[in-house]
Amino acid sequence: MMASNGLDALVISSRGDEFMRGRVQYVSDVFQWAGWSFVVLPIEGEGSFIADPLWGLARVPLVDWIHDMKTTHDPGAEIAAILGRHGLAKGSVGLVGWSDITAAAHVDGIQRACPGIGLVDATDLFDDVRAIKSAEEITNLEETSNIIRRVFRALEAEIRPGVTERQVLSQAHRLCRQFGALDGIAQMSRTPFRAYTFGTEGVIEADDIIAVDLEWGGPSGYWAEVRRVYSFRKPTTKEELFWQSRVESFEACVAAMTPGADSKDILTARDAVYREYGQTAEGLLAYTAHGIGIDSLEPPWVPGKDRTLRENMVINLHPAIRFDDPSEAMAFGGIVISDNVLVSNEGPRRLTDQEDHWILLD
Repeated sequence: MMASNGLDALVISSRGDEFMRGRVQYVSDVFQWAGWSFVVLPIEGEGSFIADPLWGLARVPLVDWIHDMKTTHDPGAEIAAILGRHGLAKGSVGLVGWSDITAAAHVDGIQRACPGIGLVDATDLFDDVRAIKSAEEITNLEETSNIIRRVFRALEAEIRPGVTERQVLSQAHRLCRQFGALDGIAQMSRTPFRAYTFGTEGVIEADDIIAVDLEWGGPSGYWAEVRRVYSFRKPTTKEELFWQSRVESFEACVAAMTPGADSKDILTARDAVYREYGQTAEGLLAYTAHGIGIDSLEPPWVPGKDRTLRENMVINLHPAIRFDDPSEAMAFGGIVISDNVLVSNEGPRRLTDQEDHWILLD
């Protein structure tokens, strides 16, 4: 990609959160939980790691990919020095993250310290490369899905009338960490559905519908986002009908994920099912689907950052829906299906659950 776009080097920036740490981890194997960091990656020669003192360099020697490392308060000066050592002080350099997260002060610092540089935005170029997962990455994603599947199965013993939301979700955290997951969230919503929360002292009741959302990066840092729905009683006719619409819309979206399709086709498939049920997502900015990998959110964003789907992209799917009636939102709003889907020439493949079931607990 660098060669075909005339780039002599990339300067890759990241921020220590689940949405924006992955670019630097992708080219360094260094997991960053907080602060900012940069990797300078020349088209020839070794890369360099530059760290915010907040998170530092202690974890960099744990990996065997990148060896030139420095902590600094002035990343612009360090980046200029590195490019100078590679003879690229006046080179064409792509800045990855310029369009979304690189601090303006850091961009200014690079340009002041290296006034001859030809700096261009390479964010989309970089993200389009990492959107296509290698066999190793797919294995990492499958490992995380296997962990999430086991955790959900174990949680069935924890969800019961009389326990608090916090007690259930604390077990989800314990299990995810016990199985080696690095970072993530466990959320719950239950009737009346106001929002997914990280667990309150509210007590689960026998008549509740309970929805649990697990979003975790596994031992490799690769993410899965999965939701399941539970109750202690059979769903009513209206609940069963709404659940069926969720299943059918999810299946239609999965079927649309074929190599060569436009990511917008996912919304077209969703809306065709919604029309049959008198539902809509018109006007919503909430994502129905997004790429997922070493970050929990990667391009494409559907809607918002559309892409042509290609083989070995992995897309997380959770079809958004709009409720015009507040009482309907309270009754059904938390009932959502979510899973990772591999785009494949052999047909799209879900990585966690092959089928969706409203789970009845004893």
